[in-house]
Amino acid sequence: MADAEEITLIDEAGAPRRFRVHDALDLGDWTYYLVEASDDPDVVLLLKEVSGSLESVEGEEFARVLAMLEAEG
Repeated sequence: MADAEEITLIDEAGAPRRFRVHDALDLGDWTYYLVEASDDPDVVLLLKEVSGSLESVEGEEFARVLAMLEAEG
């Protein structure tokens, strides 16, 4: 996806990592982002914006949001 927006995120170790934003979805009080690592397309994350920062989404919430993203696309 050549026109995907690229962003830099800081990982838990404090290292910057580049990601491509593939999709965003507003659900109620939350905004979710589907991102792919620029240097490794096998690394795909679902992130949730919480109080101005991003958190990884896992488990049941991940499955629910992913199903909504697929239905939207």
